[in-house]
Amino acid sequence: MSLTLSSHWTEKTVLKENWLFQLFYDDESSTDFYGLSYYDTTVENVDYKGCVLNKATIRESINLENSTAKTSNVSLTIANFINNDGNHFSRQLLNGTNNYINRTVKIYIQPDDESAIADCVQIYTGRLEQISHTVDKISLSIVAQRPWDKISIPIDKSSNGIYEPIVYGDYTNTSNPAFSTNNNLYPIPFVGTLDNKLNFAEYKSIGSGHVSHYYDSQLDNFTTINSASSATSSFNSLDCVSVPNDVSKTFRIRPTTIENVSGFSNVANAINGSASDGATAGVTNLTSTGSLSGGYNLITEQDSFKVKMPEIDGSATSITIYILGTIVQSGSIGTTSGGAIGGGGTNPKCVIGVSTHSQAIKSILETQSSSNGTTNSSGTAINLTTGANGTGSAFSKNDEIVNNYNATKKLDEFTVSATYTSGTGSTISTDNYRSTWAVTIKDIIVEVTYQNDIANEPTASYAKNSSLKYVYSGIDGLNSIVDGSAIDEIHVAHYDLLRRHTSYGAVPTNYSTLNSVKDWKIRYWILETSSLIDHLEKLQKEGGFIGRFNGQGDFQYIFIPDSPSASISLNSNDISDISISSTSVNSLTTRMQIEYEKHPAESKYMSSATSVSANDATLLANFNIASNENKKTIKLDAYVGPTIPTSPSSNSNDDYYTYYDHILGKPRIIVNFTVVNPTYLGLDVGDIIEIDFNHVVRPFGGGDWVGEDGDGYIFMITNVNRSVGQLKITVREI
Repeated sequence: MSLTLSSHWTEKTVLKENWLFQLFYDDESSTDFYGLSYYDTTVENVDYKGCVLNKATIRESINLENSTAKTSNVSLTIANFINNDGNHFSRQLLNGTNNYINRTVKIYIQPDDESAIADCVQIYTGRLEQISHTVDKISLSIVAQRPWDKISIPIDKSSNGIYEPIVYGDYTNTSNPAFSTNNNLYPIPFVGTLDNKLNFAEYKSIGSGHVSHYYDSQLDNFTTINSASSATSSFNSLDCVSVPNDVSKTFRIRPTTIENVSGFSNVANAINGSASDGATAGVTNLTSTGSLSGGYNLITEQDSFKVKMPEIDGSATSITIYILGTIVQSGSIGTTSGGAIGGGGTNPKCVIGVSTHSQAIKSILETQSSSNGTTNSSGTAINLTTGANGTGSAFSKNDEIVNNYNATKKLDEFTVSATYTSGTGSTISTDNYRSTWAVTIKDIIVEVTYQNDIANEPTASYAKNSSLKYVYSGIDGLNSIVDGSAIDEIHVAHYDLLRRHTSYGAVPTNYSTLNSVKDWKIRYWILETSSLIDHLEKLQKEGGFIGRFNGQGDFQYIFIPDSPSASISLNSNDISDISISSTSVNSLTTRMQIEYEKHPAESKYMSSATSVSANDATLLANFNIASNENKKTIKLDAYVGPTIPTSPSSNSNDDYYTYYDHILGKPRIIVNFTVVNPTYLGLDVGDIIEIDFNHVVRPFGGGDWVGEDGDGYIFMITNVNRSVGQLKITVREI
């Protein structure tokens, strides 16, 4: 990633340097510039005025810990000379014939008075920000020029000031009905109301398949909204989906808390999501009493457990309980005859049902028969994993119990019961009926539809609607503006932001390598306008890479490879003024508490890990670090994968923690030096180099010394400081 040098630079051991400053004006065409320099020179038949009085300095740096890059501003002091028109040059720069303010400034190094611009090396691109002058001097303030300067995103907004979201990542649309466990969603903002519908802004036009979700903070779940539009339409200049103002929504849940009342065993198995086991109960030899002449007496027994329910944020309009279970009838005989049950009378019966707050039991699965056999639940096929209808186990459901709810306005729990009835006996002669029952309840799913109670609580309902700032969407985020492919990785989203919102139109240096190594996943949304560079730098930090423009205007990606190798080896003939130090003990990080997978609705994260450096014990002992020191708490808004490990993985780029542990998990060597060999004057930040310390000094000690000649350390250039005739560099061990 070094700056491109012509062969002229590599053929000499000593160079004479002049710096060229091109001050562009007006439309900034290739020839619309005024040339300045340290001394008079001519390049490509363009005269450069030797009027620069100060020794300009250009500083460029990268910060591996923060994954940021910086380029310094440049201050020039030039003589306020008399121009060809007989006036001071200051009169031309401002309010003169040409406009220079906020135009491009390019800086080149001219070696040995070469007359071809191709033999010069461009080292800086900036823009002229400010001018001041005295009688004999002019001060020019030049700032680094970047295409993201003064750009904020999002840009498009509704007529009432709501911004169109920007969304990246792979999201999940929830089927309706299904379990309300899908958090792979993003918020879409409320824009306004029309025809008793609430309108929310999507990031693009959607033709079909849209599902809107409501976040119920009491459930801590996202429920699907009923009768919401499945496609967007234009509203207040944005693509919006609409939601009925009663905000009716449906959720399915598998309860998480269960309490045995009597008779059942292994009740937790009824809600563990497996069809291979279940809560079991039963009765053996349940027999009627009495006789034919005196009348038979039905004998009833019951087993039950309670299922706890969360509160809902609204008024229920439908409550359905689904049960996956079996009833097995055996040992069915007449006690006197010892034969099969027959001869009339009431047959034995078993009912699995539910009740709420002492209300009558609503049957879900039942059988009443004179003969032995198995009765399985049936009616609705539900996927045990997703809770969606379709391919899955066959559940039975109860009759609607919303009336029970409406009578009490409480749905904090319900009771599941198995009721066994003996039957009576033969109507021909005394022969009491007897049966044995075994019940298994394998799974329980609850479905609730609820809404704002506009009819009975209009004021509260409309107040709730007015405070509904977001609903949530599972439509996948933006496709690449470059090739139209789906974007689900952080570095790809970074590149897309750069291409989509700036004038940059090329493929960055090192992008293909970065793309082959990094697979860090993203879910990221932008709802309020803010600086583009803030988002670019956030994605750099969370993606473990650095994006920067070099002095020649080329954009490049920089990151530490899994197996760094040097492209350049320097020795004492190439560099001088060598100074060696180590990273500060305060920068060492022994462990990180990392929170990631940002929650779509709350200021929290859905995943976390406490990750400990492999060098933790050694660092604590060798550097006198207390066990509660040198820890970091990190919150990642875009990163959703790979899973953060509790200790470093084998390759630096496997995940967020491993990458930054490689940077911060142990002391690293830092070397400062001055380049004296012109061949290497193109060295730039991000270059990976090797230094042969032979005949210089061995850097410190330790068992990780590589090679007797001291040529085993691999470094990345993190700082360059250029001034005329001098290049100072700082490198960091990687």
